[in-house]
Amino acid sequence: MKILIVEDEVVIAKHLQYTLKGFGYSNFFLAGDYHQALEILNKEVIHLALLDISLGGYKTGIDLAEYIRARYNFPFIFLTSHEELAIVNAALNTSPNAFLNKPFKNVSVYTAVSLAMKNYKENSTPAPVEQDQPAKEESIVIQDALFIKEKNIFSKIFLDQILFIRSDDNYLELHTPDRKYTIRETLKNMISQLPDNQFFRTHKSYIVNLNAITGINHIHLMINDIEIPITADNRSELFKKLNTFT
Repeated sequence: MKILIVEDEVVIAKHLQYTLKGFGYSNFFLAGDYHQALEILNKEVIHLALLDISLGGYKTGIDLAEYIRARYNFPFIFLTSHEELAIVNAALNTSPNAFLNKPFKNVSVYTAVSLAMKNYKENSTPAPVEQDQPAKEESIVIQDALFIKEKNIFSKIFLDQILFIRSDDNYLELHTPDRKYTIRETLKNMISQLPDNQFFRTHKSYIVNLNAITGINHIHLMINDIEIPITADNRSELFKKLNTFT
């Protein structure tokens, strides 16, 4: 699991990282302000974020939480030492998955992370669909484009813009150079709609755009500096689709 820690006090960020390592977590990204956090979010697939409410600079942790809630589908926890009711209410309006008060103890960190993941899973579990009721349509694929439903509008994304698609339980994350889109869909259904001369399933959780691949080794392929896992069988099949020289 990839964890993003956004905290402008380096000592606190490192302490939090060390504490989480003690609970078995190992993959961290640290940011000191809003803009550093955006750079990481646009580059990495994050599964949990811990956000200091009072970041240095014009943009606060609340601004970052609003950005995450609008564009991504993962839980976040607020780090705070505030007791001001107005600030707490502003934070609550972003629907955080948990709060962690400073100074924090190990058991508090463990409780907040566990609670955040539990709340996220419970709230993101879709309601069962009745047998006679069609599933809600969130994407439409045509010849060279994909239409993604955002609120009440289907937004057009050209297939060439999609770098890769990642499965996250009952949802898919569609990654483009500019942003990530989240839809309720299965990887199996998505790959069946995409042109097989352009898209390839490398792993049970990933589909890649063949034109976006920049490197391949025995355990993963590269799309720019992003590592995508690939199984041995799929690697052999992928090589049949590509022009490779040894």
